Amino acid sequence: MVEEHLTLSAALDQLSELDRYNKWIFDQFADVLGPRVLEVGSGTGNITAFLCSGPREVLATDVVPAYRHQLQRFTEKRNVKVGTFDLTKEAPSDVVSNPFDTVVCLNVLEHIEDDAFALKQLNLALVKGGALALLVPSHQFLYGEFDRAVGHYRRYGRKEVRTKLEAAGFRVERLRFFSIAAAVPWLINGRLFKRAYLPTGQTKLANSLVPLLRLEKFIGPPFGLSLISIARKM
Repeated sequence: MVEEHLTLSAALDQLSELDRYNKWIFDQFADVLGPRVLEVGSGTGNITAFLCSGPREVLATDVVPAYRHQLQRFTEKRNVKVGTFDLTKEAPSDVVSNPFDTVVCLNVLEHIEDDAFALKQLNLALVKGGALALLVPSHQFLYGEFDRAVGHYRRYGRKEVRTKLEAAGFRVERLRFFSIAAAVPWLINGRLFKRAYLPTGQTKLANSLVPLLRLEKFIGPPFGLSLISIARKM
């Protein structure tokens, strides 16, 4: 468990340097953000930084104390608080009694064994009609050493994501593949070379290519490294 945490921490540190890539992810759901936002699994704050840039109220959460400590830097702004939201447990009563307009959950669900239960807790955290922005890794055939190293239980298919969201009480508005260019390098690194890490040169290249990668929204990619969905609480 300690080794897994260290690997995940190293991955988050690496991703923190990908400013363009992180902004690209944020842009996928920025249009559905309401005045009150709950981020579940904030990690070290790669996306939190963008969420806090506006006037909205943000609760950034993580189950890892070290990450919550790093997130405290955002509380210098009056609209930001830091807390805990554990998807393996019942949603906190204060969240259920005062639900949010938007829940952001990026690259977290795959770490939860009972993801059906987790999605129901996310549903409880939302007002009726509130939006869930969900990003998960796609294509089980891409599952490799890096997935195992960071504690992924699974990768997802489109039908599975839609079915599980609907079963948890959501109506899916958007569901599409994301980051088509990263899928092949992930397959090569994780399955062919069995690497449990992402080569620095490749991640930096992905960051520099974001202006080009943004063009994928016009082609509706048939596959990709991730699946991103926007779903509303019914």
